[in-house]
Amino acid sequence: MTTPSHLPPGPKLRFWQPLAYVRSPYRFLRAVHARYGDPFTVRTNALTVMTADPEGIRQIFTAPAETYHVRLPRSQQRVLGREGLSGLDGEAHRRTRKLISPCFHGESLRGLGGMIHAATVDALAGWRDGEVWQAREAMREIGLEVILKTVFGVEQRERLVMFRAAVLEFAASFGNPAFLLSALLGIERDDWPPNRRLDAARERIAALLQENIAERRATGTQRADILSRLMEARFDDGSGFSDAALVDNLITNLVAGHETSALSLAWAFAWLGRHPEAAERLQQEIGTLSRDDDIAAIQALPYLDAVVKECLRLYPAVPEIVRMLAKPLQLRGYEVPAGVNVAACAAVLHMNPEIYPNPECFYPERFLQRNLSGFEFIPFGGGDRVCIGNHFGIFEVKIVLAVLLSRGRYTLLENRPMRIARRGFLMGPSSVRVRFQRR
Repeated sequence: MTTPSHLPPGPKLRFWQPLAYVRSPYRFLRAVHARYGDPFTVRTNALTVMTADPEGIRQIFTAPAETYHVRLPRSQQRVLGREGLSGLDGEAHRRTRKLISPCFHGESLRGLGGMIHAATVDALAGWRDGEVWQAREAMREIGLEVILKTVFGVEQRERLVMFRAAVLEFAASFGNPAFLLSALLGIERDDWPPNRRLDAARERIAALLQENIAERRATGTQRADILSRLMEARFDDGSGFSDAALVDNLITNLVAGHETSALSLAWAFAWLGRHPEAAERLQQEIGTLSRDDDIAAIQALPYLDAVVKECLRLYPAVPEIVRMLAKPLQLRGYEVPAGVNVAACAAVLHMNPEIYPNPECFYPERFLQRNLSGFEFIPFGGGDRVCIGNHFGIFEVKIVLAVLLSRGRYTLLENRPMRIARRGFLMGPSSVRVRFQRR
């Protein structure tokens, strides 16, 4: 029996659950919630009590930091490393987060806006009038260029070529369904082919990053990219990040930001192509810009902000935000014991009709009509461990969309209903074919 009697109800067939989760986490979690109510208990890679109730989510996100600890399974360590922010807890997490956070907010973001704009313009210059492309692939190329230049600080053309190849190989390795299923089943052997391929791919990208770091240390060159800012950051005792910590944090930001931004943009084209009235309203709003490199004006566009948030709501990149209990937690009438995971289930929360009327409909206006709390809209998680790149992600997507829509028109060439498919370690639209016409 997979669910102890003192935990909320949930499915009892243990080995079916990881398979169903890998195939479609949205469908699996929504079906379990519909059958068993809230909260509910499931097994993916660990026994987890989930809630999609805003009050339950508040209990998870506002619990004292010492309620949780981090014990990354070996599969996640293969991807993220051991010294990045995601693998830390307690005081180590607090002091590291304090050091990293300014790199992704405020003045740092403003300094990166021009780089994101330039990367988008460069990509668009290579598109032929009348060309048909898959939105995910086209957006992935732009997103990769943005990551390499703004986060990794890669500038030379030959280095960009090497980094692109290494990142794509790495992303393919940890997004491989064989690796995902192995991770959920706890297969951690180093000689297991999916694990071996991932380890080799990570070593390649880590070596390239180490070369960048060594060059910066030797020359003392300071730039506006995230790598430079991380290298300059200092803890209260005057020390900085080790090279290993720099590499792990950069790779963590790659994993969290590259594919998620590309899929958010692909979703935007998929939804806007199916809702021409929303596309026209957004096009008109973007048309009010005096120029498309006015980063502050782009960020202030209200309907653009609503469109991006609606794309994040319908299919959040992370369907559930998991915490591992170091101490028992009272969650919606249950005492969940230490050692069990708890999770805020965004995949179900964002479909709550009491919060989002007609939740399956694409309706950006809902974000103009009501202010939602951090327990009702959680695409980036919440609490002390909210995604540190949450502002950067939205910032980037807004700039890319504004540039593309101000310089082109796009016709969606898909007539069938929306279908969802696994795209590496995330889920996305199965096909978004778009015809580009230059303005």
